[in-house]
Amino acid sequence: MEDNGELTGHQIPLPAEIMIEILSRLTVKSLCRFRCVSKPWRSLISNKKFIAMHTRKALEDKEVFLGRRRVIFNGPSRCPYSLHLDEFPNHADNHDGLVTATVLDFVYDEYSAGRHSWVPFIYSCNNLLLCDTMCGFYLVNPATREMKKVPKTPSWRPMRLFCMSLCGFGFDYATNEYKVVNGQAYPDIDEIVFSVYTLKTGSWRQIQCPSSYHADSFYGIFLNGAIHWSADTVGDRSSSVIVSFLLAEEEVCEIQLPPIDGGCSTNLGVFRDCLCVTLIGNYNQTFNEFWVMKEYRVSESWTRMRVSMPYQQLLQFGFSTKSHDLMVCDSSFVMYDFRKESCRNLPIRDIPKVGYCTGIYVEGLCIGIYVEGLFPLMDQEQDERCKEDESSIN
Repeated sequence: MEDNGELTGHQIPLPAEIMIEILSRLTVKSLCRFRCVSKPWRSLISNKKFIAMHTRKALEDKEVFLGRRRVIFNGPSRCPYSLHLDEFPNHADNHDGLVTATVLDFVYDEYSAGRHSWVPFIYSCNNLLLCDTMCGFYLVNPATREMKKVPKTPSWRPMRLFCMSLCGFGFDYATNEYKVVNGQAYPDIDEIVFSVYTLKTGSWRQIQCPSSYHADSFYGIFLNGAIHWSADTVGDRSSSVIVSFLLAEEEVCEIQLPPIDGGCSTNLGVFRDCLCVTLIGNYNQTFNEFWVMKEYRVSESWTRMRVSMPYQQLLQFGFSTKSHDLMVCDSSFVMYDFRKESCRNLPIRDIPKVGYCTGIYVEGLCIGIYVEGLFPLMDQEQDERCKEDESSIN
């Protein structure tokens, strides 16, 4: 940097608003280093208002978003990995044609030290991950390496054998808070009891809503302010549906599945910001299509999408570039071009298979994991303190 005031010792400082605009575009790794520049810089970078500004910048600026976007997935070692594909969407990062993933070893070490095996269930939302392990839920900021254990979910009814536990993780934009949702499914009484954990309160509470379903899946998909699972309705005319838990209203509603032949198992996913359903083949059964809900919660908008590659299991999680969509086809990453109806494998160095859990997160700052939402309302005292930090940076 040239002639940037105190950074070079010259007396021609940049205006505070310009310096803050520059800092808000930087990566988390750079900002963590810059905390050591001075006490005013450390105070500013740790300020909740600046953190919210840094987070919003990725939503407002596509270039910043692509610089911070990461793919999260688990491999056969049951350890989470991070992948920055926007750096090389059309080519590998080495002459051997392989892409390098970064292992989140600090997460794995947490359980190795305690002799706990890692369970490969990872949920992602904005800057954070929710990791479901043998010793409970953990919230993880992979950029700052912060971790927070979530208290054990209370048992609202006597636990029974084969009680399925549904899980989901999302952001409630109405209240500016992250929420962990747990559903305890009791097949003998045809009921799912939901509870919600918020980072703001740090505690669980039961949600009083009628939920009479047989759960088919435990892994919740977050989209459009709701978490989704596949389930069967209860009654004489049982049918498969998508159960949606609305985070703002904390209510349950149903979404009809597309016209799929009966007897086929399905996976829920996200395709270009739309809810999608892929099929699961048995034995040598394969498929070459999946379904996309073009208009959210409108059953008539289900649209059939065809792929040129036959698959037994296809996972969609919403990662796309201008020309390609990234998906997991039978345990391998595949970059698919729908315009040319072509695809190519994306092999990961030292990772022969991709696990069930895949997602996207955007690197961001957090204070103790929790941030006052993406658009926090600052009180007068915080505003004045932030202005002092901004003025003292020069």
